[in-house]
Amino acid sequence: MPSDESSMEFDLFEDVRLSLTRILVKDGRDPVEAERVALYVVQGIRDVPKLLTALANASTKDDADVHKLLHVVLDNAASLEKARAILLGLDNPPLH
Repeated sequence: MPSDESSMEFDLFEDVRLSLTRILVKDGRDPVEAERVALYVVQGIRDVPKLLTALANASTKDDADVHKLLHVVLDNAASLEKARAILLGLDNPPLH
């Protein structure tokens, strides 16, 4: 768990991952594939709330933090593309 992530945040994202996996399996996805998709989705969204909070509370002194979080969110967007590729059945998901 990242050092700046609280136990509650970790639990929330773990619940999201488990719920999404369960839903995908229920919809007929292979359990391993469902788990992969859920992991990619959680990785892709994990830092979005931090960015939203930073933007909502932004002041000039916080600009560097906002830029840092923006880059993290955009870097993790590749994980969402991987999840999308798996869900669409593309043979070779992008390796970003």
